[in-house]
Amino acid sequence: MESDASSPPRVAILDATIGLLREEGYAAVSSRRIATRAGLKSKLVHYYFRNMDELFLAVFKRIEDEHFAQLTQVLAQRKPLRALWRLSMDSTNTAMVLELSALATHRKVLRAEIARASKRLRLLQSAVIERAVAESGGGAAPLPPMILSVLALAVSRLLAMDSVLGVDCGHEETLGWIEALIAHVEDGAPLPA
Repeated sequence: MESDASSPPRVAILDATIGLLREEGYAAVSSRRIATRAGLKSKLVHYYFRNMDELFLAVFKRIEDEHFAQLTQVLAQRKPLRALWRLSMDSTNTAMVLELSALATHRKVLRAEIARASKRLRLLQSAVIERAVAESGGGAAPLPPMILSVLALAVSRLLAMDSVLGVDCGHEETLGWIEALIAHVEDGAPLPA
């Protein structure tokens, strides 16, 4: 119910759903489990959200809004590349995106929203990279901004998945190379080999 968007029970339902997604994955999410975690009766879950698709869309929208608010702060920085990379490497955000992406393979409406937000994110990241390169006075980027945006997202997601599995092979070298690339673009340091 859109008119109740900020009501305490609705917020509690969203918080409980996000908590379950983060801690146990999408397979653990049910209206009964959400209600128990939120301290509500399960009928209230369906009062505020007609179905699970509507609930998952609201969860995604909330996470998207929070992430883009963080991106807006990154945009305001004089040298935004390192801050953009740190935001990309936030394991909490990355893990949630991966969980929602897995869920989206079964829910078409969520898939469309994630695709829309992913395109928006890549375009914004690409613009940040392009602006940073133009304004930095450092070295030229070795690849076009859009390719760097895709690579940054891919690396951050892979490292997050590896972390869950306990794999760290190649992480130190990859992170070092990316830090050196950022130093090259922002500060004119030598291009990493």
